[in-house]
Amino acid sequence: MKGKLAIVTGPTSGIGREIATQLAAQGAEVVLACRDVAKGQATLEEIARRTGAKGVSVMRVDVSSQASIREFAKAFRNTHSRLDVLVNNAGLNSRTRRQSTDGIELTFATNVLGYHLLTHELLEILKASAAARIVNVASTYAGNLDIDDLQFTKRPYNPVKAYQQSKACNRLLTWALARRLAGSGATANAMAPGLVQTGLYRETPVPVRLLLRMIGLFHGRSVEQGADTAVWLASSPDVQGVSGKFFELRKEIPCQFRNAELEEQLWAACDRLAGLAP
Repeated sequence: MKGKLAIVTGPTSGIGREIATQLAAQGAEVVLACRDVAKGQATLEEIARRTGAKGVSVMRVDVSSQASIREFAKAFRNTHSRLDVLVNNAGLNSRTRRQSTDGIELTFATNVLGYHLLTHELLEILKASAAARIVNVASTYAGNLDIDDLQFTKRPYNPVKAYQQSKACNRLLTWALARRLAGSGATANAMAPGLVQTGLYRETPVPVRLLLRMIGLFHGRSVEQGADTAVWLASSPDVQGVSGKFFELRKEIPCQFRNAELEEQLWAACDRLAGLAP
């Protein structure tokens, strides 16, 4: 990754921090795109201690805020001429139904629109950089997609279903993006880190959290294991030119949500909610 430039969102804890650390250890210049600059600076210092890397920087972005995403992307484009890797990792699991500053249900705003709008705002610089890669951190823990009620305004809000829906959306939007990137040289893939005990689950209802902890005792993965496939997708020559695939443990796995019509419906809905289309 020497000479490569990567952006990692949600890099101050858990899988995101490990992805950023491993990319920096491979020689990449890494931008820590985070909401809390102080935590970002602490992460930068930790990465420097662990790897000796000097090409790590911090830029502020709140991926639940469309204005913040646009400001971040503009600042990045004004100071960088290329982008080789974008890792969309920042995520939220909200116990109650909350709204973003844009009036969007917060889990959807963060986990789905955050990926979608940030990628859109950086797409031209990605396409202009030879063989750039977009890696979307998704999950096998996905489902409950209701294309007519993405924000839980018609059905009772359920944090588990809201999170599962967001992770299904991550996959659907990756397949739609990969079609749009065909022939450009840039690629987009999604990956599942597996069950890793991180701060993401701190707002999960207690019974679900206890169940996940029990499952994790037998089937859980370390943060390093959870980050590995994302780093591999961002850096390995083995997947050069590969696009529109879903991976876990460095192996392609089937996605039960593949449906071009539904993918396009979701893409159009996200464009509207992000102000990219009327």
